[in-house]
Amino acid sequence: MDDAAQPTVSLAELLARHLRVNMLAKPTEARYDLVTRNLARFLCGPTAHACDVYLNQITPDVMLDFRAWSLTRMKPVSFNTERRHLSVLFNCAVREGLMLANPLRRVSNAPVSRGAPKALTKDSMNAYLEWLQTATRLDRNGRAVDVIQPQWFWYTVLRTFYFTGMRKRQLIGLVWSDIDFVERSIHLSAESSKTRRGWKVPLPEPLVNDLLDLRRRTLEVCRQHLGPRQVFCLPLFSERRSAFRHDVMRPDNLDNFFQRLRKAMPVDTPRLSAHKIRHTTSTILANKVPNLKVVQEQLGHTSINTTYIYVHPNLATMRDALQALE
Repeated sequence: MDDAAQPTVSLAELLARHLRVNMLAKPTEARYDLVTRNLARFLCGPTAHACDVYLNQITPDVMLDFRAWSLTRMKPVSFNTERRHLSVLFNCAVREGLMLANPLRRVSNAPVSRGAPKALTKDSMNAYLEWLQTATRLDRNGRAVDVIQPQWFWYTVLRTFYFTGMRKRQLIGLVWSDIDFVERSIHLSAESSKTRRGWKVPLPEPLVNDLLDLRRRTLEVCRQHLGPRQVFCLPLFSERRSAFRHDVMRPDNLDNFFQRLRKAMPVDTPRLSAHKIRHTTSTILANKVPNLKVVQEQLGHTSINTTYIYVHPNLATMRDALQALE
């Protein structure tokens, strides 16, 4: 049986139906939008959008070609993520009678080679933090200035990632009313959570003074109640404040910082990202805390099996375990 679909329904209309029914988080909606635009560009050219593609154009052979095209432009793991999102949309179309069958049912995931663990060593993490505290360059007037301005701000960002294990979207969504300096806790809201649930994590003592200093600096600029204001609000402290089109820090600001940091560090320095810091935190905790349930709660995983993915016993731990064979 041919897998053709009704010609009057576009990929954009299918996506709109799916989003209307499922009420997904904004980052997830953005991911679906990106994935459907990629498929549209493959089918109709670089300027195409999902509204230019009709479901009867999307066949198993087309999706096989899309896989080959995608793998020349992205990593296998990225294609597999796109395939998963598209498959959800196509299954929705099948349920609603808009497609006879999912055109991805015979298109397998791309093979993914497992590389080295994504975690950094504690020494590597400390090297990045030390660099942010000490690195300078000379401006046109011969004055020593930050290489990546403002470095005190980014230092606190990295330490917050490291000491809490929170995700990028959670740090972006953090507001001052989420931090309880008396109880020494941080509330991670459901709105910024990947799993759509909120929970509390401890406010580590090494981080308290950093956040108190950030609050003091924020008050000096704002001079008003901070409750609902973003904690890590880059536009408040940037020398290029007037160049910002938004009054809050956005994910692309974080991505740009990590790109600039990688370029500034020596070539042989391990690459750093928000997710790699999260991976580092979880790996260190998993090798120090006997009860993995504690690590699961800190990271906010709904399943302990997800926590195990983040666990990478180091050589010393494995060497100690092998002593049981002697």
